[in-house]
Amino acid sequence: MSGIIDKLKEELRKILVVAVFFSTGFCLVHVCNRLFSEGSNLQIASITKGLVGGFIVAKVLLLVDLLPFVNAFPSKPLVQNVVWKSSLYVAGGVGFLYIEPFIKNLFRGAGLYLSHLRAWEELMLPRTWASVIFLAMLMVVFVAFQELSRVIGKDQMKHMFFGQRHKPAVKKSFRDAA
Repeated sequence: MSGIIDKLKEELRKILVVAVFFSTGFCLVHVCNRLFSEGSNLQIASITKGLVGGFIVAKVLLLVDLLPFVNAFPSKPLVQNVVWKSSLYVAGGVGFLYIEPFIKNLFRGAGLYLSHLRAWEELMLPRTWASVIFLAMLMVVFVAFQELSRVIGKDQMKHMFFGQRHKPAVKKSFRDAA
């Protein structure tokens, strides 16, 4: 029983870290959009949509991580893994951006073809692609730090960012060498 609880705690921690990162990013996009559209008659989504979006992206990332080919380049240079995983995560995000309006239209009574057309139309909007570009930039940063943490180790990564709270696993790092 404690093994299941430990696994749930680990999965919840993973989701929360990812959700906080992307919710923060999406809320920053919301603030920028609000500032850019000040004085115009554009309707901007609420900041709640940015917070919920962070949790949705966290869930999409967890689902993509279940695919067997996600870790295709574990022993190659980090840039290959960063580009590969970022591409998969962005593709998962774009897939979600298509599926969400598709399912909404299906439940509203539109047929398959009309649901597809409406979902495709929404996916092709410039604001959607602006969001995808920003999502891609966030993904690259997120995956780069995720891969660095995997290679260097979480304790060493915390030591590099926050200083020495306790003795790190490695006695001397490249940062301390100078």
